[in-house]
Amino acid sequence: MKFERRDFLRTATSGLAFGLASCGQALAQNSTGELRGGSGSLSLEGRLKAGILRMELQDFIDRADRAAVVRGTLGTTRLYSAMFNYEKDSTIFALFHDNDHSTTIILSNLDDPQIGRLVIWNDRDTPQISSIDKAKIMAADEPKDIVDVTGNIPDFVGKRKPPAFTWRELESVFGSDPALLAFMRGEKSTHHPREDKKLLDWMCRLLSMVPGSLLSPIWEAPR
Repeated sequence: MKFERRDFLRTATSGLAFGLASCGQALAQNSTGELRGGSGSLSLEGRLKAGILRMELQDFIDRADRAAVVRGTLGTTRLYSAMFNYEKDSTIFALFHDNDHSTTIILSNLDDPQIGRLVIWNDRDTPQISSIDKAKIMAADEPKDIVDVTGNIPDFVGKRKPPAFTWRELESVFGSDPALLAFMRGEKSTHHPREDKKLLDWMCRLLSMVPGSLLSPIWEAPR
């Protein structure tokens, strides 16, 4: 099925788009590193320590909202990462699949500008609800460094078995690809936001650190 941007956004806001995408719709194929002008689609391939990663990316933008879908294959593992960003990061819904298991995440801001809300479902398990110190997220390098304000470590994996790669490795392999930079329309982040912008970037940092996440290469610069 081929979505136009306005149709996808209408579906995404109703909560159906990511469920439909996870049921096996194939993104159009394209040659490595070639941006399809006007379609918001990109194909990338690169070698990680764990093997060759092939990715198909699509994004959909409407005013202050953005949706992104990334499908990947690494060895025998089929990876899927998707997010819907509402009102310039006021709330983000994200979904991660490795073969047959999933992790669903909702991130939102709270009245306290230093603290964010994190909700996680692994498959159909009971949701985990946490309050997160945004500054500590920006200081973290990997999921085990993420601790909520009560001292608990959220479970970002559940029954998934994601391949061993990090957001830093994805950025090293794909971050400077000319086609990716064109795909990002000048909004590609260098992963080093200014001090006055750091807390705005906490959601992107956290979602990039989720094991198996393919969202790091499309990290947007804080505005």
